[in-house]
Amino acid sequence: MSLSHPLRNDPSTARLISLAKLAMASEVEPRDTHGPYVILQTGYIPGDLTMKGADYLLGRSGLWLAFHWFIRMPVPDRRAEFVFGTVNEVMTLLQDLTGSVQVMTPDGIIHDAMPDEEWHQAMFGG
Repeated sequence: MSLSHPLRNDPSTARLISLAKLAMASEVEPRDTHGPYVILQTGYIPGDLTMKGADYLLGRSGLWLAFHWFIRMPVPDRRAEFVFGTVNEVMTLLQDLTGSVQVMTPDGIIHDAMPDEEWHQAMFGG
């Protein structure tokens, strides 16, 4: 039995994570008092019969990307697509999010690239 649920384009299933304590936070403009942010949801890809849950981040495009791919992306690419400076940006995206879940294919990301440990620790501790 899986304790995970399928990913949903439903704001109530997503979590807003503040990245304000990361060193890179000062590089994001504009940003509000607690920004920048990412939008996180734990779940599995709808239709995946294995129901293997993972953490996914929502991008400006409305597509979800597994966190393990995100931390291997080039920094400029992940900031441009997944890092939001203000809560207003996040709320606008979530209000406009409709339709079925679309998961981004990690084009150009090297599977064995070193993950960004600062991001991993900021998101999950330890």
